[in-house]
Amino acid sequence: MKVSVVRGGGLAGLLETTTADSERLGGDDAARLRRKVDEAGFFDLPGDVPRAGGVGGADRFHYAVTVEDADRAHTVRRAEPDLPEALQALIDWVGSVPGAETGLAPPGMPGS
Repeated sequence: MKVSVVRGGGLAGLLETTTADSERLGGDDAARLRRKVDEAGFFDLPGDVPRAGGVGGADRFHYAVTVEDADRAHTVRRAEPDLPEALQALIDWVGSVPGAETGLAPPGMPGS
C-alpha cells in the first residue's frame, strides 16, 4: 500500500508531497499505515467535496490524498477546514512516519 499526500496553498503556495510506502516501512509501521487508511474509511470517501461554507482563505492548505492498494487507487481532495478527523489523522501520520519521502515544488508546478 502506498499513500501520497500533496499539500498546497498556505502563504508561500508551495506544493509538498509526502509518500509512505508499506514496502519501505517497518512491519509495525506498514500495518499501522493500513489501519489508518481503514480507520479513515478512505475508499468510501467521495473524491471531491464542495468547500463547506463557501469561504476560503489564501493562507489555508488544500490536500490531495491518494491511496494505491493492490488493484485499486483512490484520490480524495479537501480544503483544510473540511478534513474529516480520521483523514487528518492519516495525513499527520504519513507526515511523521520514519521512512516517508517528502519533496517540495514551487507554486504552479506538480508535486515532487
